[in-house]
Amino acid sequence: MKVNKLKDKVAIVTGAAGGIGSEIASLFDKDGALLVLADINSDGLARLASKLSREPLLVQCDITKKESIKNLMESAVTKFGRVDILVNNAGIITPGLFEDSKYEDIERQVDINLMGAIYCTREVIPLMKASGGGNIVTISSLAGIAPETYSAIYTATKYALRGFDLTLRVELKKHNIYVSTIFPDSVDTPMLKYEASHGGSPLTFLNLPVSPAVVAKAVRRAVIKRKVELYVPYSQGIASKIIICFPWVIPFLWPILEKKGAKKKEQF
Repeated sequence: MKVNKLKDKVAIVTGAAGGIGSEIASLFDKDGALLVLADINSDGLARLASKLSREPLLVQCDITKKESIKNLMESAVTKFGRVDILVNNAGIITPGLFEDSKYEDIERQVDINLMGAIYCTREVIPLMKASGGGNIVTISSLAGIAPETYSAIYTATKYALRGFDLTLRVELKKHNIYVSTIFPDSVDTPMLKYEASHGGSPLTFLNLPVSPAVVAKAVRRAVIKRKVELYVPYSQGIASKIIICFPWVIPFLWPILEKKGAKKKEQF
């Protein structure tokens, strides 16, 4: 008989009202996890909760604010007594050339994509240590392996998350805390549609977008198998890792790929 390793595990999912977050929540719910769903969008959380088999704990949370994150963790422990899994899923992108970037857009991407994940991770570690271990999974992007034009700050935050997670993977193993990073290519979400109509990188549209459900399955696999990194799809991840070994190629290759991606972007 197959053992359900997520049954009754307490899982926090940030950005839960979004496309990927809602799929992670739905999949974990089917696996019997006890869910703590966090998002700044309380109406979106309520809609998601109505579709789940068990009532989750809903916490309106702004991950750019430390006090809001502390409240999230305290609420989870008050309700369930512990935290077994943290999924750092919340993220945004403001596409466009860096030279045209507004400072508020730069800061917002860094605050949500990078600092939010760092703050959530920092607050959950003592809780996991107290309960004997856990899993921390962060949604990065293939832009965290190979750079994405028209998304310099987004790329920077996703690169940083990879370094952060790999470091913690080493540091936290002694506490039985396993840190994993997921690197999706383009995902068919409202954010991708926003990119298509607001100056997003043509590189994002080179390949057919994967569904949020595929990313959710990668998150589950990362938890169960304690994977260091997972790429969605796998082939694109490997290709990106190979290309980045030869950075001198990028200034010559990327314009060619952009032209190809631009056509697909128009079709999308």
